Amino acid sequence: MHVLMTGLRTAVAALAAGAVLASCSSSTPGGPDRSSHATAPSVNTGAAAVQRYLDAVNALCDALLPKIDAVTHGGSLDIPRAEFFDQLPAHQRLRDRFDRDLAGIAVPPQAHDQAAALADYIRFADELDRKRLQAARQGAAAYRQEIRAELESAAADPSIAARTAAGFHESCNAR
Repeated sequence: MHVLMTGLRTAVAALAAGAVLASCSSSTPGGPDRSSHATAPSVNTGAAAVQRYLDAVNALCDALLPKIDAVTHGGSLDIPRAEFFDQLPAHQRLRDRFDRDLAGIAVPPQAHDQAAALADYIRFADELDRKRLQAARQGAAAYRQEIRAELESAAADPSIAARTAAGFHESCNAR
């Protein structure tokens, strides 16, 4: 929510600045007021740049989800430890490929807050993956305990809500 509010405040500030410039130049005698026409496209261009960024990332997420579901047989965390280890190499390759593809998407300055929200979520997801792997290496009991902890608390992590509020699809959970 904070990310969304920061972006909203930035957009409001840009609109307000444009309105001040427009009102200052409209008092110029003898000519049409062109400054107000110049302000609107820049705000619209910024929103369009953000939307293009979101669309590109969401397309990656949407493409990743069915692949993750196929590798993990539906995406369930609650699987036997041996199955977790069997799936791990393919799952890791998919995550690595996603990260490479994501790095290839240019982040316009206007989408800085959205990119930060996604980066926070990816750090959260990477930490979950690290904990799950560490627990699996410790044995079946530690693995089961980690899975229970994730199922009980992971969905409430604020990085998920911030990522969603920033405009990313639910399919980005696959990352």
